[in-house]
Amino acid sequence: MAAVAAALGIALAASQRTSRSADQVAALQTACAGEDPPACAELARRYRAGDGVARDLVKAVRAARDGCEAGEPALCVEAGRAILRGEGLKPDPELARRLFGDACTHRTRAGCLDLALMLQNGDGVAKDPAHATSLFDLACQGGEAAACSLYGDARYMGSGAPKDARAAEAAYRRACELELYSGCTKLGDLFRMRHEAARAAAQYRKACAADEKDACTALALEKGCSSREACLDFADLCSDHLSGYDVLSEASLARAPCEIACAGGIGEACDNLADMYQDGYGAPYDLVQAAELRRRACQLGDRDACDVRE
Repeated sequence: MAAVAAALGIALAASQRTSRSADQVAALQTACAGEDPPACAELARRYRAGDGVARDLVKAVRAARDGCEAGEPALCVEAGRAILRGEGLKPDPELARRLFGDACTHRTRAGCLDLALMLQNGDGVAKDPAHATSLFDLACQGGEAAACSLYGDARYMGSGAPKDARAAEAAYRRACELELYSGCTKLGDLFRMRHEAARAAAQYRKACAADEKDACTALALEKGCSSREACLDFADLCSDHLSGYDVLSEASLARAPCEIACAGGIGEACDNLADMYQDGYGAPYDLVQAAELRRRACQLGDRDACDVRE
């Protein structure tokens, strides 16, 4: 009998919670319709999470758009992201672009950043590097760390704006100050390319202390590799620089990790280093040295190097 009573009590409590949730959702719907952005934000959250109401991504987007139209730029960004991803409906890049633009117009840095990324990548819209770069700058000025890093990349590469290493340096420094530690790493890379070893090391130490792997690897360049795993990491860094994986890559940056990995017995690194000497790309043009490195790479089991020698 006691068990039945307990079950009835649990069922009654659940029913009461459901009733309260329904009342809360109804109140939020009324408030959102009355142009109350916080109510729209909470309503969107509930629909997205299925909190006290059936999960409905379409209604979540609608509530976010209502909040956007009521004057909350952050909800324009939320709605734009959901629409771009196609949450609950077909993706609509042009609508997402308008929503991000509305947010950016109201100085919401996330809106500027998202719009810049769309324009940089051509996500459903025509690519516009110049506009993207100007928006990265605007978002960076507003304190968006990722935008500072991307603006630095654009100025370093001359994408959408003239190449300007000093502007890139300032942008990476700002990203680092905003605790985006990959920005510290990029700043260190700039100093290293200018042969300012002490300044580079200071940035790498800061980033490495925050567990930024690339910075830790750069610091380790001074020590060489003490294990096969470490040597493989240097080989990866060598390949990344040569393939342009890192926006700051220059062939000269590849030489040190290639040499360390090759000395540590990684054939692929020796082969990459041979290419550099053979082409005079990041290393002095030297066919004798290239041939010697190719021989070592082949001995270490690099099939590509053996094929070249044959």
